[in-house]
Amino acid sequence: MLKKINAILPDFLLMPKYRLLRHVILQIVILTTTINIFWDEPDQILQGRLLPWIIYSLQVSFIIYLNMYLLVPRLLIRGKTIYYLLALFFIVFGFNMLFSVGALQDISSDNQFAVVLLESVSAFIAFFVFYIGMTAIQLFKYHVQNNRKIGELENATTAIELANLQNQINPHFLFNTLNNANILADDAEKSTYILQTLNDLLRYQTQGEAKGEVKLSDDIAFLNDYLSLEKTRRDRFDYTISTEGDCNVNIPPLLFIPFIENAIKHNPESDSFIHISFLRQGEKLRFKCENPKAKLAREKKEGGIGLKNIRKRLDLLFGKNYKLNLRDEKEIYTVTLEFKI
Repeated sequence: MLKKINAILPDFLLMPKYRLLRHVILQIVILTTTINIFWDEPDQILQGRLLPWIIYSLQVSFIIYLNMYLLVPRLLIRGKTIYYLLALFFIVFGFNMLFSVGALQDISSDNQFAVVLLESVSAFIAFFVFYIGMTAIQLFKYHVQNNRKIGELENATTAIELANLQNQINPHFLFNTLNNANILADDAEKSTYILQTLNDLLRYQTQGEAKGEVKLSDDIAFLNDYLSLEKTRRDRFDYTISTEGDCNVNIPPLLFIPFIENAIKHNPESDSFIHISFLRQGEKLRFKCENPKAKLAREKKEGGIGLKNIRKRLDLLFGKNYKLNLRDEKEIYTVTLEFKI
């Protein structure tokens, strides 16, 4: 129940389609607050109080809307709290005194004067607190509105950062693939296969970026095509891709290709392999990539598509809902990525 209220309340306060309903509810609150003008005694309804009630309600409405659309945005929101409190105080005091003039004119004794004065002070304090309460609701509305704007800005910033990181990955992947096609261009049969596969890879890449999400099964097929191209370039290269569990889930596009490219890059020229596995368990997916290390380790360079950028992309995509483990052993290098889907 509480979750439903938390979900509905911000929309009710902010969405234009609820504007009329918000004003109707406010007027009902005002009318029920001021209707006690008809009672002098708990069991006695006074006649001839309809016009004073209307005037009284209009006075309260005027102060509320003046506070809502002028005092709060022009003074309180801009940090002029003292000026706001003083302005609200004198406005409420002034209207309260105007409404008390009629009652003061009808008094016939000092005792009645004291009673009317006490009632006026009591009414002033009650309505001043009431207007402060309405201000609190208005501030809550601003708070919800600002939080939504902050959320939208954060989402937009995340999308831009992801696009920038993706733009760093894509040219690198494309360069490697075109380089493979160029090396094998002398073999007509292989060239046809390479160009067809490359066409499929680029189509997948473009469609995945446009959609923002791809099926895991499609991404596995993409990796298989990519490694198949690599196999045509090398005489002694092998790879395996195994899956366990349901692969019909959505994931971000080109999520695993940086790890595959890194595995290819650091594989030995001969007797090289890559073993890839996917394990789906409930709401979690585990990706594992294993490759042998070259005997002569290549010097690591900073920049490019490094681990820092990969981690940053994962942070933006999954927040804290992922685990990346890099195990650098004597002969084998293993990457394990687990995240919530």
